[in-house]
Amino acid sequence: MNDFVETPVEYPVSIWEGVAITAGAVLLVIAGLAGLGIKALGNAFDAERAEAIAQSLMTYEIPGGSRGFFGTNIGGGKMAVVTSIATVTPATSPGASPQSPQSIPTVELFLARMPLVAPETATEEPNPSPEPRNELFSGFSFSFQDPATFQVNEARTEEKPVCGMITPVEIQQGSLTVASDAAPLPAVKYEAKRVLDDESHIVVISALGDRAAEQANQVFNSLVCQ
Repeated sequence: MNDFVETPVEYPVSIWEGVAITAGAVLLVIAGLAGLGIKALGNAFDAERAEAIAQSLMTYEIPGGSRGFFGTNIGGGKMAVVTSIATVTPATSPGASPQSPQSIPTVELFLARMPLVAPETATEEPNPSPEPRNELFSGFSFSFQDPATFQVNEARTEEKPVCGMITPVEIQQGSLTVASDAAPLPAVKYEAKRVLDDESHIVVISALGDRAAEQANQVFNSLVCQ
């Protein structure tokens, strides 16, 4: 009886089978990254974590108490949003459907501390001090970022102390339309930006309701840098 070794038969993989295998691997990677993204997003909207990040940037007092809304560490920087526990409910516009408008926090405090990125220049001349900018949002607040909803009736700049440094503070007063079927609410926004230790510090206080101006000023005066 002759001994023999059976040679394994190689089955060629078609192009479409290769594509299917590659696509499956890509989908697994995407699913893993999506899971991480969802987890990171969930952490960012964790109330306790958001308030802890905010308190690591500044101490503050919001009338009636506060709760964390959003907080994250990004690229060596931090940003956080806290809101008041107290809320205001906009009145329904005439002719609108009789649905109950959603209650909105009367005060929102946005804090950010971001590292500055110096522009590269070909000359050896010293660069001028960079101007701090709020490139994170341009609307009334973090929650209401559409500039079209904020009708400004008065705008001014006041020199106020921010963590021991006199800083220009932009103050805007007007009204905010939170929904198409809701009457506008009195609105006040404070925004302060400054550069310190190669970092851009941004503070935005947004207040709504009949006591908006009083509460925005009260929150601003309570700020203490950490």
